[in-house]
Amino acid sequence: MTHISQFTLDPTQQREFSPPTLQQPSNLQALIKSGKIVIGTTLSFPSRHVAKVIAATNADWCWIDAEHVAWSPAVLVECIQVIIHESAARMIPVVRVPSKTSFVYMASCLDAGAGGIIIPHIETAEELKAAVAACRFPPSGHRSFPPFTFIPGLTDKTPPGETIFSIANKHVAIIPQVESRLGFENLESILDVCERENSALMIGFGDLRLDMNLPLAMSGDEPQFVQVIEKATMSAKKRGVPLVGIVRKEMLQQRIDEGFRLIVCCSDFLTLAMGIVGAVSETREIVEEYMQSRATEIECIDVGL
Repeated sequence: MTHISQFTLDPTQQREFSPPTLQQPSNLQALIKSGKIVIGTTLSFPSRHVAKVIAATNADWCWIDAEHVAWSPAVLVECIQVIIHESAARMIPVVRVPSKTSFVYMASCLDAGAGGIIIPHIETAEELKAAVAACRFPPSGHRSFPPFTFIPGLTDKTPPGETIFSIANKHVAIIPQVESRLGFENLESILDVCERENSALMIGFGDLRLDMNLPLAMSGDEPQFVQVIEKATMSAKKRGVPLVGIVRKEMLQQRIDEGFRLIVCCSDFLTLAMGIVGAVSETREIVEEYMQSRATEIECIDVGL
């Protein structure tokens, strides 16, 4: 008997959000509405090889960061497609684009099959609406038809009554990242758009703290900071808008209670770095202990004990 996860995803449930073909986006909007806790990782290395390794893991989604990493458009597109095809659409690639006006990047990522776009530094509902319009096909927006993506009769198959355009509009999630005082002042109107678009909200804790002239951190107990975060999480929860973010293990329970549902539990570069540090340290300790015991043994032999 197959066990069905109640709160997180299992392989059986992941198929419910798969696209009609591997050239089309997974249904991230439906996954967001499901209330499931979706666990992911990051891809910051502009590398098809790293993308292939990540696609083989059991993460539900992959946050590709093109804001703080200088991705070339060609490699970014290839890595999106590697994740989709190597995981057979089990893993959903979601791209944080360089800026809120990176409309060309948004189009390229969506044409490649990305299931979602994270828009950084959103401060008004109007900015978010502009990004949504760039990512939606008419009549919902003004995204252009990608003529070199779909092969008629092969990669454009859809359920009865649907088209590749309606599927894309219903599947792709546009996720704003709010990370400034102005953004949080306008949060209610931003959440209006999120609610209408079946989307989620990403809180930029670090940049918010810097904008509030507070030390860089992912959390804090300063009254002004706590007040902003509590108000934001309560407003999002009231509207049924889930939260997105990197969550450390020691804060996992708190973040879940606050409404986080799209969780990044690890990052590729930190996992690589700290994994190597841990392995080297452990090996060095074993070698030192063993060689010390051998040195003592040899010394005892030399003195005839």
